[in-house]
Amino acid sequence: MRYNRCSNRSMVRPRPLLTLLAAALALPAAAGAAPVTLSPAPGTPDAAAQTQISVLGPAPGRIRAITLRGSQTGVHPGRWARYSGGRGASFLPARPFAAGERVTAVLRVARMRDRRWSFTIARAGTTPPVLNLKVRQEDKLQHFVTQPDLVPPQISVLKPGAARSGSIFLTPLPSPVVHPGSDNTVTIAPVGPGGPMIIDGRGRLVWFSQLTSPDVAANLRVQRFAGRRVLTWWQGPVTAAAFGLGSAVIADTSYRTLHTVHAGNGYAMDIHEFTLTPDGDALFTVYSPVLVHAPGTPAGAQTSMLDAIVQEVDVRTGLVVWEWHAYGHIPLSESLATPANSASYDAFHINSIQALPGGRALVSARDTSAIYLIRKAGGKIVWRLGGKHSDFRLGPGARFWFQHDALLLGHDRVSLFDDEAGPPQKAPSSRGLILRLDTGRHRATVVRALHRSEDTSAQSEGSLQTLPGGNLFLGFGAQPFFTQLTPRGKVLFDARLPIDDGSYRAYRFPWSATPRTRPVAAARRAQGGTVDVYASWNGATAVARWQVLAGPGAGSLRPVATTTRSGFETRVRVTDASALFAVRALDARGRTLGTSPAVGPS
Repeated sequence: MRYNRCSNRSMVRPRPLLTLLAAALALPAAAGAAPVTLSPAPGTPDAAAQTQISVLGPAPGRIRAITLRGSQTGVHPGRWARYSGGRGASFLPARPFAAGERVTAVLRVARMRDRRWSFTIARAGTTPPVLNLKVRQEDKLQHFVTQPDLVPPQISVLKPGAARSGSIFLTPLPSPVVHPGSDNTVTIAPVGPGGPMIIDGRGRLVWFSQLTSPDVAANLRVQRFAGRRVLTWWQGPVTAAAFGLGSAVIADTSYRTLHTVHAGNGYAMDIHEFTLTPDGDALFTVYSPVLVHAPGTPAGAQTSMLDAIVQEVDVRTGLVVWEWHAYGHIPLSESLATPANSASYDAFHINSIQALPGGRALVSARDTSAIYLIRKAGGKIVWRLGGKHSDFRLGPGARFWFQHDALLLGHDRVSLFDDEAGPPQKAPSSRGLILRLDTGRHRATVVRALHRSEDTSAQSEGSLQTLPGGNLFLGFGAQPFFTQLTPRGKVLFDARLPIDDGSYRAYRFPWSATPRTRPVAAARRAQGGTVDVYASWNGATAVARWQVLAGPGAGSLRPVATTTRSGFETRVRVTDASALFAVRALDARGRTLGTSPAVGPS
């Protein structure tokens, strides 16, 4: 049965592995080539029962028909839906496939030979329960008169400096504490609610979007979408097996949500990555519990395992344009996790994805201690860096363990956060690491190895950001620290969240924003006939001064005092017996940015 016609453009036809980095860093395919990227990729062993058939490459008008036949469920009808920008289309089957069945597909594209491939549908495992941690440690939280329900964690600046480097972007999370022993017991003591959080270079709160448990946030950063700067983050609950079941938010500089991005193919988006591509797509991780045959187990035995999946979704349409499964591409023998030492058998634990030119992606897998360059068309691994079977010889000091946040910098350098601890712990301190890749000798050598101190060991999570001008910004993940250093390792800025708190990643960017909300005022009667007026505006960055307005009614308020903004919340003491008070936010030139509603003193 045929289902006609839509269309697609294309990526890069996988070629034989010529040389490690020549292939890795090659230019796009020559003009006239017409490769097609298919998802699920040929041979995928655990595609979702609700999977789309994604065809990225030929223009939609060239896609003529597709035939899908399940070994148990027979032929599947459906419909085509186009991606934005004319880059291809997804075929959406009208009904799901059956667990364990083999699906054969035949795709007809004009001016190309028919594409025939097959994949297998997963036998789903059990999703662990989510963590719902409502305990608060009040002494570690900030409290405000104007917004008493807003309780972000306290920030301690240990070494001030580098104030002009931009705002700091955090996502407070309960920090798991691993207790060494045969069972590696983990305990979690939440500090307070999660949510995306921005602070200034002096550690003062700029913005906190407080979430309600069990939801937390991760990966707050500034990116570009549709030609403009946007704020992005992931939010949702996290399971007891440390993967997320949420979605992502793209917001503008007034914190207004532009898009909420969901995973496709019946999955939920994981916490570990959310990055935007120049094509308007979102790249992120998905963790899927599946039943597999583990090495060394009897024939027919089924073991529950977490597959780590890379998914790319067209933000505008919500369609899946590409999907890659670690299981089926990375042998289980490469993993440092086993069913015996990993309760959820998290064999891969992908924690970062970078889109690269020429239809490639760089993927970091913590539980193989390796970084992989992947060619999207066909899903083949071009090279491995680190792990049990590295394609590069690692020079002195270049070996890394349980890494996070791998990025290809330019044509021959890779940056990463080297946790050096899993467990097991491999070194007393985590570090930021930059390696040079020698393509001729297939060798990786250390360019930079940066430590906060000799005993700051992140047992999980972490990030390394290269700042304009060459300085580096490290987030220590499950440890509460975030630190800015020079390329030579001199600490320019150092701060921390409270004990028991961490931030999966930490970033630093220039940031300016004017919220769509209004400023907030509160008034409290003080001694001697005075009134303390408090002013705040969650998320505003341009407020230089606060002006207090007072009067007998909302229509007759007049300025009675002006003072310099002194942090997230500013207190102004006035001598005035008025019935109502309001505050007006002024910028550095004295222009009004916003005015609060009037409130009476209490």
